[in-house]
Amino acid sequence: MKVKVIAILCTIMFCLNCTLFSFATSITDWENQKNEAENNKNEKEEELNDVQEEKSQTFKEIEQLSEDISIKQEEIDKLYDEVKELETSIKQVETELEAAEKNEKEQEEALKQRIVAQYKMGTISYWDILLKPSSLLDFVSNLHIFNKIADYDTRLMESLEKTTKEIADKKEELDNKKSKLKTAKANAEKENTKLKTAKAQKNSKIANLSEQEKELQKAIDEYQREMDEADAAISRLAASSGNGGNYSGGQLRVPCKYTRISSYFGNRESPGGGVGSRNHKGLDLAAPHGTTIIAAEAGTVIKVSNTCKHDYAKTVKTKCSCGGGYGNYMMISHGGGLVTLYAHCSSINVSVGQTVSAGQAIGAVGTTGYSTGNHLHFGVLLNGSYVNPLPYIS
Repeated sequence: MKVKVIAILCTIMFCLNCTLFSFATSITDWENQKNEAENNKNEKEEELNDVQEEKSQTFKEIEQLSEDISIKQEEIDKLYDEVKELETSIKQVETELEAAEKNEKEQEEALKQRIVAQYKMGTISYWDILLKPSSLLDFVSNLHIFNKIADYDTRLMESLEKTTKEIADKKEELDNKKSKLKTAKANAEKENTKLKTAKAQKNSKIANLSEQEKELQKAIDEYQREMDEADAAISRLAASSGNGGNYSGGQLRVPCKYTRISSYFGNRESPGGGVGSRNHKGLDLAAPHGTTIIAAEAGTVIKVSNTCKHDYAKTVKTKCSCGGGYGNYMMISHGGGLVTLYAHCSSINVSVGQTVSAGQAIGAVGTTGYSTGNHLHFGVLLNGSYVNPLPYIS
């Protein structure tokens, strides 16, 4: 009879161990799938972060180009106004030059006519004018008139020549200035065209980056779906370890001495600028590194992941996906469909299949996995679904 009882007990233990082994193998497969999806998601998130940074920088460059284009356009408009003003001045000078040239021609024609008249009248010398008069009064009068005419002709010619030269010089100066302004305007327009082309290229780059952003986000969402699917499978397996039902045990113990609850169960802003889940499935109990973790209730260890070596506070650039983001963690089934999870441990000192008692030391607080600082992530699953741990702990 005694031998028969022992045989039955051995059979039960064997079946139990086989069940635990089978469970561990199944949950490990799902954890591996989750970790692979997590790694892929991390890679895509890093790519997305790079694309978003490049997009942000490109927006800044476009903003600067828009400002440069605006400044250059103001310069072009100013040059255009100056060119128009010069063209008006040149037209006025050309009118003045035309009038001066006309006067000059008229004076030249008058002189020619006087010379022709003198020629027809015969040769009249300077001495004829002085000596032919019949009286001294006629002599003085003739000399005065002669000098007046000669002086008038001389001053008129000099004045016309001077005016003509000044107008011509001014026209040449305005033409030169106009040419320089046109060259400056053409160069400014050329630069403005280059700026607009660069802006168009940047806008095209933004469009391409936006497409990349969409594709990367699509991939991230798909990997997140795979992770959620793995989590759901793990939850179902965890629930099946307790044969379902309702947990009928006592209140769970607080799993470690903590300084504060740094994050509660439910939706939240992702801590550390993108390190950690936005849908928080447990309580984060902040505690010094190495603080002892205890089993919240008696039960059987059904999962241990203890391979993460990244025991330091993470950033977006340094985060790791060990243990699906939980780092080093363990799960304990307490029966009645209740399972507890202890994550981000610096060390774990239990193994799968081991029976633990309530309050037994099972590990130490750390910051492995997706963690911005030392704390224990404490999760509670009931019949395969994560629930708020607060109502379950004393």
